[in-house]
Amino acid sequence: MVALMKPGHHFKSESNHLSFQRPLLFVLFVWLLQNKLFDIHTSDLLTEIHTGHHSTIQYCDFSPYDHLAVVALSQYCVEVWETKKVCKNSAVVLKQEIDVVFQENEMMVLAVDNIRGLQLIAGKTGQIDYLPETQVSCCCLSPHLDYVAFGDEDGAIKIIELPNNRVFSSRIGHKTAVRHMQFTADGETLISSSEDSIIQVWTWQSEDYIFLQAHQETVKDFRLLKNSRLLSWSFDGTVKVWNIITGRIEKDFNCHQGAVLSCDISSDATKFSSTSADKTAKSQELADDFPVSISHPDMAMLDLQIWSFELPSPLHELKGHTGCVRCSAFSLDGILLATGDDNGEIRIWNVSSGQLLHLCAPISVEEGTATHGGWVTDLCFSPDSKMLVSAGGYLKWWNVVTGESSQTFYTNGTNLKKIHVSPDFRKYVTVDNLGILYILQVLE
Repeated sequence: MVALMKPGHHFKSESNHLSFQRPLLFVLFVWLLQNKLFDIHTSDLLTEIHTGHHSTIQYCDFSPYDHLAVVALSQYCVEVWETKKVCKNSAVVLKQEIDVVFQENEMMVLAVDNIRGLQLIAGKTGQIDYLPETQVSCCCLSPHLDYVAFGDEDGAIKIIELPNNRVFSSRIGHKTAVRHMQFTADGETLISSSEDSIIQVWTWQSEDYIFLQAHQETVKDFRLLKNSRLLSWSFDGTVKVWNIITGRIEKDFNCHQGAVLSCDISSDATKFSSTSADKTAKSQELADDFPVSISHPDMAMLDLQIWSFELPSPLHELKGHTGCVRCSAFSLDGILLATGDDNGEIRIWNVSSGQLLHLCAPISVEEGTATHGGWVTDLCFSPDSKMLVSAGGYLKWWNVVTGESSQTFYTNGTNLKKIHVSPDFRKYVTVDNLGILYILQVLE
């Protein structure tokens, strides 16, 4: 966000570089971590570029046609900014509840804001369509971008048909705020969960409902499997596999003593991993952000485990994490499992042997500071399993072969909840705790 500035503003630190655009219409003034673009005729501040990097700006300049500004940083990084796509001063900020659909030449972002309700953002052009609603708590896009679904704080659920904005309302909502939603692949069924222990399966065009009821505490989240199956996990420490046509439980896993915080499913749908507040992560083989306190002193000794669906005891015990394990991710080939904890530590494991391959240490020897700025909240492997991206206080890319950090992107805010990654591992979308949306793309 940018605050407009009139003449008389005093800079709080020393200027490093001054650049004029040709012809002389704008001036780009640089100091510390910010660029300020002024209109030299009115002295108005037109925009403010926050690099987000913890380093000094060494140099900046305009492109010949003034549509780009380039910034060179002391941290061996160069950033290119589009001068037309600037942040305007506004009271509207995004919440960290977004959904992203990647298509071949475009990406669409559906975001919840603090005033208007919903924003549908074209990632390539930045065009925003506003869908006015109030008290939106979560949202999702259908796979073919023809429907938008959202839930509110009162438990109500609605679907908007695009582009005519026709609204379909659920007759039976949740009793508490809706927290997670997902369309099935054909877009005909919407699945939702809330702060209660119930999952609703709504075939919305025929108004048919099925309720999945067995969890004893809040359903943390869920994922769709093949063949009308659904995997859900809860604060009650269990993970369950459901048939969403019949509503019956097909598998029931008592995974953890504490709340299950996240799960991931292997690409062949034969395994899933679970992470928990009891400092363990478990990976089980299938036949077919909340603050957490540790209540039991013995839980500090628990570690990660890998389970086979066919066996009553773990295949491997993965020791090492001392902080709450908040996320995990399988590599596409199912060979590797990455886990992240609240100490900023990331571990990469061999799924078959249970061997620890790499420890992405939380402390930098050179700087003596945490390498991830707090909790690790999300992880994603590249398709070839050679790279890993992680979200936490900022974004980091890791070389899976060596376990070393290859790149860092510092956001203006912190506490990133999730990173949305395109299938080709070249586009990344996230929102920080200041409500700033980041759409990143790997340059050729």
